[in-house]
Amino acid sequence: MSVLAFVLSATLLFSPLADDDEHIVVPGDTLSAIAKDYNTTLLELIEANELDNPDLIVIGEVLRIPGRDVIHIVEPGDTLSKIAAKYGTTVEALAAANGIVDVNRIFAGSELTVSGRSGTSPSPAPPTTVGTGPGTYVVVAGDTLGAIAARHDTTVRRLIELNDLTNPNLITSGQRLLVPGDGFVCPLQGAVYINDWHFPRPGGRIHLGTDLFAPQGTPVVAPVSGKVEQIDGTLGGLQFWLRGDDGNLYIGSHMSAFGLDGRLEAGDLVGYVGTTGNAKSTPPHLHFEIIVDDTEINPYPTLRANGC
Repeated sequence: MSVLAFVLSATLLFSPLADDDEHIVVPGDTLSAIAKDYNTTLLELIEANELDNPDLIVIGEVLRIPGRDVIHIVEPGDTLSKIAAKYGTTVEALAAANGIVDVNRIFAGSELTVSGRSGTSPSPAPPTTVGTGPGTYVVVAGDTLGAIAARHDTTVRRLIELNDLTNPNLITSGQRLLVPGDGFVCPLQGAVYINDWHFPRPGGRIHLGTDLFAPQGTPVVAPVSGKVEQIDGTLGGLQFWLRGDDGNLYIGSHMSAFGLDGRLEAGDLVGYVGTTGNAKSTPPHLHFEIIVDDTEINPYPTLRANGC
């Protein structure tokens, strides 16, 4: 099976639709008391349940509680617009709440957080990309200045100026070039990946990273400058934990071997692609995570923004 086929096969997972938050009416209940219990308003409770007579609720009746986030499990054939219409929200709100970059592409089996309060925006989302200032790119075999410029949405002229190059036709493997961008180096150049954020995993877990697929032994580099710690975990196998100078934590898992540790600069070798930990049955890849202020964020936008 090809790497891309393996990645896409994970999108065919299916789970039944999750239930909304509900309240079953019991003796003595009133709408006002229910609204107070669930920290909502009487009007919102009436609107959410389309009640013609708010003074008449029946024991055993099921009421939907507004203003509470629910989880929707994406089904085959779902689109963001269909899901937004179902829950009375917008495509833009769903995308912002779930770190979705391409609103036309969602995957069966993944979990979406849906704001339960119709017409309101979700809580402020974590940043979608990280890093500040110019970044560093490590030249690999076969690179040309034109290809590097295209990958980082810049020009050959700008690269020459940034790096004071006297011969733009002469760049060598391993050479470091400054590139315009977010101060972020692709941890794994040339990898195959998709936006697999929040895909379901065995044991009720969800995927909190991006899997970057590349041949066994491909070098992995530090995405930013900082201090690297080498970890050997049960699930993640050989991992680097990089506490960046930007204050964020970067984690790379399933490596076949470690590289350098301690104080490193962006682009320094931290390991090699592998299948350690719980990845032994998968093609070689690097599971990559970004944690900002103790909150996991979707790495996909950062990887895309930096031409990975």
